[in-house]
Amino acid sequence: MTTIKDESLGPDSKSRSASTSQSTTPSDLPDSTDVLIVGAGPVGLLIAYQLSKFGCHNYIIIDKEDKTNVPVFGRACTIWPRTEELWDQLGLMDEMFSAGGVISSTGYNFRDGQAVPGALSFAHRMDQIGDTAFKFCFNLRQRKIEKVLEGKLLKEFGRKVVSGLALEGMVDESLSVSEQGEGDDKGVEVRVREVASDTIRTVRAKYLIGTDGGKSTVRKLAGIPFIGSKSGAKWIRMDALIDTDIPNPRCLNSVQSSTHGLILFCPVDDNLTRIGYVFSEHLQKKWKLGEETVTGPAVENGGLGGLKLEAVIEEAQEAVKPFRLDFKRVDWYTIYGIGQCIAGEFVKGRTILAGDACHTHSSGSAQGLNTGSHDAINLAWKLALALKGLSSPKLMLGSYAEERKQLVQKVIDNDSIIATLISGNYPEKYKNRTGESTRDLLTEWCENAENKNFTLGLSVAYAHENLLDVPTASRTISAILPGERGPDGPLNKIGTGESIRLHSTMPLCGRFYIAVFTGAPHQLRAQAGLRTFRTSLDGPSPFTKAVPRVEELVEYVTLVAGADIGTAEILQGCAPFGKTYFDPLRRTHEAYGIDTMTGGVVVFRPDGHVGTVAPLGEETNGLLKRYFERFCKVD
Repeated sequence: MTTIKDESLGPDSKSRSASTSQSTTPSDLPDSTDVLIVGAGPVGLLIAYQLSKFGCHNYIIIDKEDKTNVPVFGRACTIWPRTEELWDQLGLMDEMFSAGGVISSTGYNFRDGQAVPGALSFAHRMDQIGDTAFKFCFNLRQRKIEKVLEGKLLKEFGRKVVSGLALEGMVDESLSVSEQGEGDDKGVEVRVREVASDTIRTVRAKYLIGTDGGKSTVRKLAGIPFIGSKSGAKWIRMDALIDTDIPNPRCLNSVQSSTHGLILFCPVDDNLTRIGYVFSEHLQKKWKLGEETVTGPAVENGGLGGLKLEAVIEEAQEAVKPFRLDFKRVDWYTIYGIGQCIAGEFVKGRTILAGDACHTHSSGSAQGLNTGSHDAINLAWKLALALKGLSSPKLMLGSYAEERKQLVQKVIDNDSIIATLISGNYPEKYKNRTGESTRDLLTEWCENAENKNFTLGLSVAYAHENLLDVPTASRTISAILPGERGPDGPLNKIGTGESIRLHSTMPLCGRFYIAVFTGAPHQLRAQAGLRTFRTSLDGPSPFTKAVPRVEELVEYVTLVAGADIGTAEILQGCAPFGKTYFDPLRRTHEAYGIDTMTGGVVVFRPDGHVGTVAPLGEETNGLLKRYFERFCKVD
């Protein structure tokens, strides 16, 4: 007989996975700082880690919760390929893999007991997705992700989260957070409360970052509206140790049910499985679910009031029929309402929002943590440049708001469609197709190539604007346009011939990378272009003269189409630009659409997106000067 352990893990519960958190106490809080980060979830920790990595150490990250013994339960768990790429370039993925997560490179969708196309098809056959080394999703529960980030902050930079501090309000209550910062070099001054003692402390910061979740106090104090609505649908999520006859249960699978919507079947760490399904109005009436059981902090932490564990289990078993589903232990379960909200502003004065503080949506395509990570990685380098005095704060933060809001709105719009279809209803997009099954429409939506690539993060691209705009002529140099993600590609180290990936040669360090694709140097046009660019850099008017403290802003990498016994031979005496790698099969040149007869230059922003492209030759120096002058403080 199956034994069930009823553990709706609330704030006072313990977990087998709990361990000491890397945090410090309110007594260590300084009175002032450059950046105050409120909320030590993954997004806040990612921002803090990057600031340290980029040489900006004057920040504080606080959290109202003491995470020393917080149990590992629920919340985000699925990381898609683009997020994995970025985390890897930050040096995080090895530790993430070691933390016990599950790799899923394919997935199955079942209907009436048979494997059929559709449902979570963006997770199916991920080995085919193309120019990334991360051809899989990675499932690791949020608290374990936080522990990795906390450990990296402590080990590499000696930094800890200040726990037990809640943002209380403003020192001058007549001014909002954003109004205090406007035109004031001293920034904002806030009151924080020590949770254990109720003592009030005052902190002044140049910038205040809210990564404090969907109910963000920072957002409310800044007077930023949270725009959106609830659909009325409710979903169940649970983490359990199970026994089942579902084929390949340790893949990211789905089951399309006529009564319980789309069932999520996701393997996570500790041999547990995340199971989710739609708790329809019929089921709510059947189990006498009251509205009070789906609101408030207790629900977020797994305490469900009137919804009993027996109901959650019984309906999960019903949802996956004809498959068998036995529960050995349930560690956590919750029910929540479905809706989409987005902040009216991502930046207001000196207040910045990121992650759930500025956008919330369903978990239908697992976008929450991924989208929040993209926020953090877009923001951190821009804020670092502003803090270092290398660029205008207004321009940098304005760019963050413009770029991320546009992309987040697309996430919100997509989620509205997929969440409605999962719940068995028809979104506006499909109002003229109500005669078709919502299960078939969901299959159609998920199998769309554009939707799939966006969900995986590989087609996330920013519009051509102040940090990206380039002269039209240069856009013919590469098939990758400014704003797009830079593809990965295979290279070889000189001498040993060891394989290395392009992304591995450009770790995210807060600097721009200027990648010189030499083409095949024996081609006369490529050779001439290479020498001309080198002469311009070594001459009296290189573009670097227009970039103050250029050594803090730019690094080079040389990519040679071919191989030889050394750089001097293959470059025919031309000095390389930074570290040099061979592209012997020319596959990386091809990935960027760069002609090996002429070569080209690609500038990568510090977040891995292409900033500009330029021909290799007489124009290169001038085009790079024009690009960097757009946002660098020039003499």
